[in-house]
Amino acid sequence: MIRVRSRFVIFGSVILFAALLLGCQSTYVRSAKIYLQQNDPENAKEVLLQGTEVTPQDPELWYILGKVYFDLREYPAMNDAFSKSLELSDQFAGDIKITRFEAWRLQFNAAVKPFNEKKYEEALKLFEGALSVIPDDPETLKRIGLCYIELENFDKAEEYLKRTIALDTDTTDVASRFNLMQLYWRQKRYEDVIRVADEILAMESDKLDDRKRLDTIQKKALSYQQLDRVDDSIQAWTDAIAQFPGNADFYYNRAILLHGQERYDEAAKDYMKVLEINPDDVEARMNVARALLALQHWDTLEEVLEPYLFPGGEVEVYETDITDMDPWLILRAAYENLGEKDKVQVVNKILINLQKAESGS
Repeated sequence: MIRVRSRFVIFGSVILFAALLLGCQSTYVRSAKIYLQQNDPENAKEVLLQGTEVTPQDPELWYILGKVYFDLREYPAMNDAFSKSLELSDQFAGDIKITRFEAWRLQFNAAVKPFNEKKYEEALKLFEGALSVIPDDPETLKRIGLCYIELENFDKAEEYLKRTIALDTDTTDVASRFNLMQLYWRQKRYEDVIRVADEILAMESDKLDDRKRLDTIQKKALSYQQLDRVDDSIQAWTDAIAQFPGNADFYYNRAILLHGQERYDEAAKDYMKVLEINPDDVEARMNVARALLALQHWDTLEEVLEPYLFPGGEVEVYETDITDMDPWLILRAAYENLGEKDKVQVVNKILINLQKAESGS
């Protein structure tokens, strides 16, 4: 019986020693919790920092320290403390994830107001704080990129937008690609505009609203024009017309390029389509008149210019507001080639009156 009792004494001593050792290791945590109950996070932090020197392998100590830093809004330090806790144990991983998200949310939401008020430097600092908590958050990266665009730090803007896109593994982030394309456009990096525009246009149709699609198509076609790749630009406008057949600008832009290549018949058809959509487009009317003049399509030329120059319906002398000589001269050429001498005389009289008005006589 004596020997049995001695075993119990020895075993009990080991338990007591372990308990004392563990109690020593958690004293800092217990003290910090008391300070936190008293709403005193500063003293809690001081105690825990002392504890990190004594028991650096205690995951709970680092976890509580991270929570204290959260209360003090010292988010980078919070993040470091949580990382050390997770290196030692995943015991507190769930709450760490929740707390980190809350820290990110507070900073991100705080940044939105100055961002909307166009206070981009202030917003940038807050977004960067949010990013320090969740380094790969796409929305934060995107907003930082936009801040840098507005601050005209284009290198940084490109860096953050590219980081955002790199995280978009399922290719759904239209906004970041669209912003990157706009950035390249501002920098006159037309090859890059075309590359990103192709990425955007290749995305599923439900990811891209009509406004962005239209702007993307325009940027792509205009970039080809800037690079003097006329045939590619004509094709881009043709693709655009297929998607937006009611857009007069697309017909007009293609017509200008065709006109420049002396493809007058094709250009005239596009100009006429513009007038069909928008009869008041004077530039399109004058350009189709010039194309028809080159083609010597006198009947069509008369149909295009006569209603414009004689809005009352009668070809007679009147005091016109159209003082540009070109349309009158072109219409006179059509009348002359059609043998309409009376109409030629009317136009001549109007031209004389315009010349007198121009000279002040």
